[in-house]
Amino acid sequence: MRSLAGYSVVTYLLQVKDRHNGNILLDNEGHIIHIDFGFMLSNSPGYVGFESAPFKMSVEYIEILDGLNSPKFKEFKSLVLKGFLGLRKHADRILLMVEMMVKGIFG
Repeated sequence: MRSLAGYSVVTYLLQVKDRHNGNILLDNEGHIIHIDFGFMLSNSPGYVGFESAPFKMSVEYIEILDGLNSPKFKEFKSLVLKGFLGLRKHADRILLMVEMMVKGIFG
């Protein structure tokens, strides 16, 4: 659950795209690992825009969380909120890091 919430926050923050399930691995403990970072920070081949959703919340994720009204889904929402509030404390550093990454990509 924490891994899914963290994945949602980080992929939103870095605008990681191409988030189909073929690019997601699970480790032995069930942690989510994204394996393809070719499309991030609005970078895509030929600058083709796709995936307008801020982060991936597929039907499969909702099923894993036992539905939209389940205690697990409520915990997921709480963890995502805590993640964003935690990021807010470090916004200046995060923006600096992202700016350096963008300059490296589009430099």
